Amino acid sequence: MTKTKHQQILNFIEDLDIGSKVSVRFIAKELDVSEGTAYRAIKEAENKGFVRSIPKVGTLRIEGVKEKQIEDLTLQEVAQIVEGLVICGENRLTECPNKFIIAAMELKDLARYLEEGALCIVGNRTDAQLLALKNNVPLLISGGPGPTEEVVALAKSLNSVIIISPYDTFVVTTMINRALFDRLIGKELLLIEDIMVKDAKVLEDSATIGDWYKLSQKTGHSRFPVIDNQHNLLGTVTAVDVAGEGVEVKITKVMNRNPLTVGRDDPVTHISRKMVWEGWEIAPVLENGKLIGIISLQDVLEAFQQIQKQPQFGETVDNLVLSGFGYVEESEYLTIRGEITQFMVNEFGSASCGVLVTLMNTAGYIALRKKYRLDAITENFSFYQFHPVPAGTVVSISARLLLVTKKNCNIEIEVFNDNGVLAKGMMTARMGDKR
Repeated sequence: MTKTKHQQILNFIEDLDIGSKVSVRFIAKELDVSEGTAYRAIKEAENKGFVRSIPKVGTLRIEGVKEKQIEDLTLQEVAQIVEGLVICGENRLTECPNKFIIAAMELKDLARYLEEGALCIVGNRTDAQLLALKNNVPLLISGGPGPTEEVVALAKSLNSVIIISPYDTFVVTTMINRALFDRLIGKELLLIEDIMVKDAKVLEDSATIGDWYKLSQKTGHSRFPVIDNQHNLLGTVTAVDVAGEGVEVKITKVMNRNPLTVGRDDPVTHISRKMVWEGWEIAPVLENGKLIGIISLQDVLEAFQQIQKQPQFGETVDNLVLSGFGYVEESEYLTIRGEITQFMVNEFGSASCGVLVTLMNTAGYIALRKKYRLDAITENFSFYQFHPVPAGTVVSISARLLLVTKKNCNIEIEVFNDNGVLAKGMMTARMGDKR
């Protein structure tokens, strides 16, 4: 498929060397396009971060936004987190430890784990402290008592770091783990752009079902986006859509004109639930209405499973709460069912109000998405709890759409089990975009 002039200009700008000057006349002359087309493309490149306009200098090609990276904690940040006192090695506090070692073992075993770049968390064990310093490993001494003069002298001679924390080893490691977890949730949120297929196979609006058969045999796939000559998405077509139709029938006659679409910045965890709950096998990825890629349910689920296996990917509270709930097919209204776990209870041993509201709000959102494929923002939620819900209880949450208008919707939500209704809620939401 030939690229549009707009896309050709964007690719040309992206391929320029960092620091190159970019101007409307330069682009128009190089690519033989109108100055208006060149101007629009340069503005979009500026929005994407490829170029920047600098007063009295002009528009320059710049290095785009870097990919998301995990930022390690520095020794200075570790000291602040554990409310520690730095004894020596202040000039090395900007270093980032690549691993944390807890010295809760015999010296002969500890020696195997000590390596340069690590941070050793140790109590008042002088022998372990000396061994760590001799291996050029900074110390985080827990429990309050300071190091001996021998340890301090060795650390100063080696220009190593010693941090003293008033907390015990368990509390210190918990505080560091919490800080890393909070940071990683923001740093390692897997987005659609990380897994999407950019060179998606597509059908143009002039194609016929015969063209679908040819492309399907060539690629081994059965689901394709349908686009116009401007790369705008018109719909999607699957094997179900073409079944029983003649090969001369236009694709636009049988395609689904209202497919699920996603953006490059949408989180994978959120989209995976949408695709599973609503039964979508593929989802085109759009930017300003134009197709830039495609994702499949298989790709999303594989990425989601990979996230759960990787310790550097944090889980949000919503994901943890919803992870044990599934969609119930046979119910009259949209229903999800799952077990109240120990993670969800309050100090009295029953499900907390926050957890129940999260589950009920999600059920209402899914009901609206499933029937009308509309996004919504919760404006008001009235919650009534009739009975406590102890840990281990399997509950069902049913959502019934009472009123849906162009701008608002009202949804009645029930939490129940075999013994009856446990809680009820009334959700009022403001309607968003249909996609």
